[in-house]
Amino acid sequence: MRVRTIPVLMCLGAPLVTAQGRPAIGGTWVYQAGTAPSTLPAAPSGVMGARFGVEVDGSAVVLKRLARDRSMVTRIAVDGSRATTRVTGRICEGESQLHETATWDGDALVLTIAGQTPAGGGEMRASNARRILRPEGPDRLVVEGTMVQGGQPRQVGSVYVRTNDPMPAEDVAFHGTAATIARLGWLGSSWVGTTGQVTTEERWTPAASGGMIAVSRTLRGPALAGFEFLCIVERGGTLVYVAMPDGRQPPTFFTLTGITDGSAVFENPAHDFPKMIRYSLSPDGTTLETMIAGANGARPQTVSLKKVP
Repeated sequence: MRVRTIPVLMCLGAPLVTAQGRPAIGGTWVYQAGTAPSTLPAAPSGVMGARFGVEVDGSAVVLKRLARDRSMVTRIAVDGSRATTRVTGRICEGESQLHETATWDGDALVLTIAGQTPAGGGEMRASNARRILRPEGPDRLVVEGTMVQGGQPRQVGSVYVRTNDPMPAEDVAFHGTAATIARLGWLGSSWVGTTGQVTTEERWTPAASGGMIAVSRTLRGPALAGFEFLCIVERGGTLVYVAMPDGRQPPTFFTLTGITDGSAVFENPAHDFPKMIRYSLSPDGTTLETMIAGANGARPQTVSLKKVP
């Protein structure tokens, strides 16, 4: 990463201002480890992470923050009103929700985390944690935050400088049928089916943290013919089926396109095979039919599984 640093004398100069009289804090900022702010103790790590982007867009700010290897984008009106952002969880974990506000305090932008709703829903966990973005020059920004040491809160800060390196691309957006993981409660069980010498197993956990996890195994006689790690998670108001055959990475994603009280269809038209996965529960709840299909006209593959204790 190439970071353009600014000499100290320049950093201590007055920050640039916009036409509206606000400091020009727009751009991408990278954390300077080992550099202490002029008026605060240094935080042990970057208060806003290793890198972040900010844009001042009229009466709102747009934040770009690192979320693993992607960018999480949030637009917050700078009037104290609350904005909610979906935060992508780990691969088999649903999305949590981050609730924030933004206001100006002179030349400083104050971002306040009101709380976070855990993945899978539930009551918001109140936070009221503040981060203050305070310019110390045209290319130097101090982000203040609070850390607790020995049971006592202490104000600390991190120094950031401008960089020309862009933020990573935004997280992948999934657009499918609206549903929560609770709609698939009927899938959470162990299912086994045998045809001739081939035994197929799928063992699904109950829903938790906005998702369900499964392992699938195919046996040919006593020999392992194949296995697969699976999960279904909440993403963007829909459900996404995540398949990792033989534990392969990266996984393949299928988006929910249809759901009833006893069936669910997931599709990925860009995948070679399968393009569609369907689960159907029998009316008595004891039999699960799984079907995978390719392009139109290709014969689908169906396996019937029985619920087991």
